[in-house]
Amino acid sequence: MPKKGENIYKRKDGRWEGRIQKKDMLTGKNKYQSIYGKTYKEIKEKMILARQMQNVSFCGMPLGSAAQLWLQSKKREWKPGTYAFYCQLVTKYIIPCMQDISIDRINSQVMEEFVMCVRGQKSDKPLSNNYLFQICATVGRIMAYVNQKYETNIPVPRNPVTRKKNVGHMELPDESSLILLEKYLIGHCQEDTCLGILIAFHTGIRIGELSALKWKDINVEEGIIYIRRNLIRVKEEKKGASDEKRATQIMEQSPKTFDSVRAIPLPPKIVTILRVYQKADTEYVISGVKNPWAEPRTIQYRFKSILIKCNLEYFNFHMLRHSFATRCVCMGLDIKSLSELLGHSDIKVTLNLYVHSTIQQKKKMMERYNFLFYKTSNLPSIRQ
Repeated sequence: MPKKGENIYKRKDGRWEGRIQKKDMLTGKNKYQSIYGKTYKEIKEKMILARQMQNVSFCGMPLGSAAQLWLQSKKREWKPGTYAFYCQLVTKYIIPCMQDISIDRINSQVMEEFVMCVRGQKSDKPLSNNYLFQICATVGRIMAYVNQKYETNIPVPRNPVTRKKNVGHMELPDESSLILLEKYLIGHCQEDTCLGILIAFHTGIRIGELSALKWKDINVEEGIIYIRRNLIRVKEEKKGASDEKRATQIMEQSPKTFDSVRAIPLPPKIVTILRVYQKADTEYVISGVKNPWAEPRTIQYRFKSILIKCNLEYFNFHMLRHSFATRCVCMGLDIKSLSELLGHSDIKVTLNLYVHSTIQQKKKMMERYNFLFYKTSNLPSIRQ
């Protein structure tokens, strides 16, 4: 009778047999290895030693092999866009610099050298600090994956790159520019691109969500827009070492996160306009030239062309999302509701990333400060 949980048996020939789970280093699949001995104590000691040796072999796994195992394990749970992003980090930066380094040798010094190697690859056009942070963080995720899967205890070094939070200094388009842009969009609503951008202007939806938006997603009677899909362009998986330039393809998937699937009430003014230009349910709000849809890159090009026609300084399409969120806060709208409209799971994301105080707002704050300060103090107010 085997002892519970030990997987050790006494055979009919009098020997003891123990079975340990063994994982294939390349496939990650579970197998079993039988170990034999004359006594129960002997077999137990052999099993402990075999497990220790197995852990040692996994500790010496090259980072390149570990990275491929990690990607394959995540392929089913990640969205295609997420998988393509990490594939690019692995194939473009991690494999060329650290492919043959065993994961148990990766320490702080190796990570510093890795950063120098990555920077050397892009000396003509330096990578941003945040992107470098992502690349190094991916190495840590791969090592943590090996620790969890193979029950090893490899120390994961700290990320040598510090993420810079500079979004707070973002320059948003000024109010006069936004007024001019909205006026142009309303005046050209017969063009589906202008109509779609006007929707984004007053809802803060992402450009990929706008690309995937169909008329069946807009309930004109109730004045609600439903965000159910996202359109993105992703690179196809690299098939060989010589495959430098990979083809890309457009993919339609569920929105960025679970909270991004949402319903957004539309302003009555926009609903009135949509009633005039409403099309069949199966049609996309913004159509392409060769396809029934316009991909995000195409919308960005068209948006740039509109800014030129309005004689406005260029700003990225995503700034419409930032501007929408900031306007809502300036108007005193509820932050929690705004967070849900933007499709965020936490209001901290909304406040930290998408809400920026404008110079007009700062001026109003200082005017109010001036009024309250002199009202509550004995100092004479300064008159001009």
